[in-house]
Amino acid sequence: MEKPLIFRIIKAMNVKEIFGNNIHTYRKAKKWSQEQLAEKVDISIKHLSTLETGKVFASAELIDKIAKALGVSVSALFYTVQEKSFDSSDFHRIEKIIEEESQKAFLEIKQRMRKERK
Repeated sequence: MEKPLIFRIIKAMNVKEIFGNNIHTYRKAKKWSQEQLAEKVDISIKHLSTLETGKVFASAELIDKIAKALGVSVSALFYTVQEKSFDSSDFHRIEKIIEEESQKAFLEIKQRMRKERK
């Protein structure tokens, strides 16, 4: 049985975009500016903007801070309006993105530490 079109479109959406759209939606619901949320979670406005536009992903720690600041569950940041639950492939995609972003951050820190030694 073929899945409905809306479901296929949602599945094709980037997890980072869903995450970013939800941050934006919950922030606007609280009538907060980007500056206000950025201050509450201790990041720059530019970083928050890149999160909201789906250009970058957040660390697990930052995801937790954002969820707490917005008063929502972590999982709520990954739902779409039409989607109420995840399947294992969704969790695998999220895990993969987090691992990739963590690896990038680790390599960047490692490079900076090497430069500082010189």
